[in-house]
Amino acid sequence: MNKDSFITLIILFFSLTVQAQVVQHLIPIKIDRTTTDLNIKQGEETSFSFQLKKDLYYSITVEQKGIDVTVGLKDHKGKTIQNVDSPNGRFGIEKIVFSPDTTDYFILTVKPLSESTNSKEGQYSVVVQSPPKKLKKISYKALQQDFDILKNAFIETHIGLWYNTYAQFDSLCNVQKGKIKDQMNALDFYQVVAPVVTYTKEGHCAIQPSEETNNYIRQHGRYFPFLVKILDKKVYILNDLNNYKTKGMLISKINGNSIESILEKFLTIEPADGYNTTSKYRWVETAFSKYYLRFFEQHPNIFDIELINPTTNDKIHYNGIPALSFKQYGKFVSKETKSIPNYSYKEPAGLKIDTLNSTATLTVNTFSTNSYTGGRQGFKEFLAKGFQNIAERKIKHLIIDVRKNEGGAQAMEDHLMSYLVDKEYPKYQYAEIPSFTYSFLDYTDYRNKESQDDFEKELKAEFYRSNDGRYLDLPGKYKSDTPQTNRFKGDLYILISGLSFSGGSEFAALAKNYTNARFIGEETGGGYYGNTSGFFINYTLPNSKLTGRIPLIKFVVKEKQNNIPFGRGVMPDNEVQPKIEEYLSGYDTEMEFVKNLIKNK
Repeated sequence: MNKDSFITLIILFFSLTVQAQVVQHLIPIKIDRTTTDLNIKQGEETSFSFQLKKDLYYSITVEQKGIDVTVGLKDHKGKTIQNVDSPNGRFGIEKIVFSPDTTDYFILTVKPLSESTNSKEGQYSVVVQSPPKKLKKISYKALQQDFDILKNAFIETHIGLWYNTYAQFDSLCNVQKGKIKDQMNALDFYQVVAPVVTYTKEGHCAIQPSEETNNYIRQHGRYFPFLVKILDKKVYILNDLNNYKTKGMLISKINGNSIESILEKFLTIEPADGYNTTSKYRWVETAFSKYYLRFFEQHPNIFDIELINPTTNDKIHYNGIPALSFKQYGKFVSKETKSIPNYSYKEPAGLKIDTLNSTATLTVNTFSTNSYTGGRQGFKEFLAKGFQNIAERKIKHLIIDVRKNEGGAQAMEDHLMSYLVDKEYPKYQYAEIPSFTYSFLDYTDYRNKESQDDFEKELKAEFYRSNDGRYLDLPGKYKSDTPQTNRFKGDLYILISGLSFSGGSEFAALAKNYTNARFIGEETGGGYYGNTSGFFINYTLPNSKLTGRIPLIKFVVKEKQNNIPFGRGVMPDNEVQPKIEEYLSGYDTEMEFVKNLIKNK
C-alpha cells in the first residue's frame, strides 16, 4: 500500500468515526406528530432525527414547559443551520422555519439554558409540521368561540379602551363578528379579526395567521415582485425587474385593484398608537407584498400592473409579470435591499464628528440590548465614550437620529437622556396594569398553574394595588437616570420618523419635554402621551390557532403643554420628507436640511 492510499484510509476512518459520533443517540420522530411531555435536566442535550423533503417549508416547534431551552437545527453531518433562544423564559415556544435544498435527514437538538435562574429540570414537546395542501375548514361555532375569547381578553386587559369607549369597541366587534361564516379557514378568519386588533389603537398589539396558514402560504403563496416606498400617501416602486423599467414609478393598479383600495385595506389591519398614521405607512412599506398576498390574492401566477410616471403623468401598463415563490421572494428582497441606500441600518448606533462645522451626529437605531456587544453596559460605554469625545472637541451642535429606532429595552432611552439634561425628571405620570390575574390565560403561554404563578409573581414585583383599586407601579420603579457630568449643552436637533416607535418615540417625547431640541422629519410612530407595552401576553386561539400578543403595562408620560393632540406622536418643528428621486439616489433630505440649518445659524 502506498503512502497516499494509507493517508486516505486514515482520513476516511476518522471521517466515518466523527459522523458516527454525530448521529448516535438520535431519537427518530415522525413529521406532523407531536412528541409530548419529554423530560430534560440541566446539563443534558437531546437530539432528534427526521427526514425533510426538498423545497418544502417545515415549521419546527419546541414548546417549553417549565424550563428554558435552546434549540438547534443541524444537517446530517452535524453542521449547524440555525440556533434559536427567544427571550420568553421557561414557558412559550422556540420555533425554526426551514426549507431544505435537497431531501435529507436533519438533526434537532434541545438543551437547557445553563443559567442559575433556569429550572434544574422540566418538560417540553416537539413537533415538525409539513406544509398543508389546503387549509382546514372551521365550524361557525368554533370561530365564534375564538372571536369571543379574543374580544373578552382585550376587554379584560383594557386594550382598546384608552382611545375608544367600551360602546365603540363593542360596536366594531359586533360588525366584525357578523362577518363570520361557517366553514371559513384560518386565513379567512384572520381577515375578520385583524381590524379588531387595529381598532385597539395600540401599536404593540398584534395578531398573526396560524402556523398552519403560514406553512401553507410559504409553500403555495405567490408574491408581488417589487419593493415600495410610501411618500405623501403615494406608493412608489423601488426596483426595476428584468426588462421592466419600474424604479421610481407610481403604482396605480395591481391586477385591477386600485392602489387606493389596497392602501385602505392595509391601513385597517396595521395597528398604531392612537390616531397615528406615519408608523402604519412605514410598516406597510416593508410588508406590502406579504399583505397583498394575505388580503387580495394568494396564488396569482402573474401580475398586470398600471403605473404612472411621476414626472410626465403618463400611464404605463406591464402585463404578465411572473409572481415569486416564498423562496424566490426571500432571495429577491435580500438582493434588492442591498442596492437601496439607507433601506436598513447595519450598526445599532454610531457617532460622526464634523470638527469644521462643530457638529456631531449621533445615530441610535435601536434600544435593544441584544444589539450591543455587552448588552446594556455596552450601550452605556458607547455613549460615555461618544459624549466624552464630543465634550473634548467642544462641539456646539448635536444631531440625534432616531428615525429607525423602534425601541427595545426599558430605560435605554433614559440613559441617552441623561447626557442631555441637568436634573432628573418625572418620566411617567404613572404606569398601570389591569390586574394580576386574567381568565383567558389557558389560551396563552401561561396555560398551567406553575407558569401562572410565575406570571403573577413577576407582576407583583413591579406593581401594587392602590387604595383606589388600581394596579400601579411601585414607587421608584421607573425613574430617570442621574444626569451625566459631561452632558451636552449646545444646540440639539433630533431626526424623527414613523419608525420612531416605542422606546424610540418615548425618547423623543422626553426630549420634547425636557430639552430645547428642534425636531425634524415626520411625526413619530409612537404616541407622545405614552403607550401600552413592557410586558406581553402571547395567546393562541384554540380553534383557528391564530396567534398574537397583548401588551399589558400602560405607560402614561408626564406631558407638558406642547399643544400635541391626544393620540398623536411627537410632531416635527420642520416637517421634511424626501422626494422619490432623492430617496433612490441616497440623498438624505432630512439630514441635509438640519446641516443647512446649522450652517445658516
